[in-house]
Amino acid sequence: MRTRLVLAGAATGAALLLGAASATAQAAPVTSGTSTTSVAPIADSWIYVGTYRTHQACYDDGVNSAYAEWDCKPSSSGKWQLWVNDES
Repeated sequence: MRTRLVLAGAATGAALLLGAASATAQAAPVTSGTSTTSVAPIADSWIYVGTYRTHQACYDDGVNSAYAEWDCKPSSSGKWQLWVNDES
């Protein structure tokens, strides 16, 4: 009985994580040549990673990520958001 509860909890947790991952990968900001920010279509592979209090913290995680392409974008709250390109 205990094993069944542990497995059910693990399956529920995995489903929640996978659902959250697909929800965050729907649209990401993209910088164009004119330095304006727009929302990218779903076909792009930019994924939101997290929000950071400082640009330095965002930058450090971007450098240490496994992705070649990443970007720290300012948010409306004054914090920084890390985005990574899943194709890089």
